Amino acid sequence: MNIKSIEKKIEEIKTELLNIGEMRPGSLSQQYNICGAQTCRCKDLKNPKKHGPYNQLSYSFKKKNTSQFIRPECVDSIENQLKNYKHFKELTEEWVGLAIQHSILSMKLNKIKK
Repeated sequence: MNIKSIEKKIEEIKTELLNIGEMRPGSLSQQYNICGAQTCRCKDLKNPKKHGPYNQLSYSFKKKNTSQFIRPECVDSIENQLKNYKHFKELTEEWVGLAIQHSILSMKLNKIKK
C-alpha cells in the first residue's frame, strides 16, 4: 500500500465511524437464578427448577465490571448496540494499523528525500 491509498482508506473508516449509531460494550447471556424462599420450586431437593431465563448484560467500562438485567423487549436493541460496538472496535483497530503503516512509509520517504 502507498501513502495515498492508506489515507483514502482512513477517510473511509472515519466516514463509516460517523454512521455507526448507538453502541455499548459487553455481552448478553441468559441466567437462571435461585430465590430466597425456602419452599420455592427452585430449592426442591429432588427436582430443583431455577427461575429464568433472565437476559443479563455484562460489560467493563473504565476498568469497572458491571452487569444488569435486560427486559425481553429491549434485547433486540441491546444486541444491535453490541454489534455496533464490535464494528466500532474493528474499525478503530484497522485505523490504528493503517496509521502505523502510514507513519512507517512517511519516515522512509523522508529519509529518502534527505
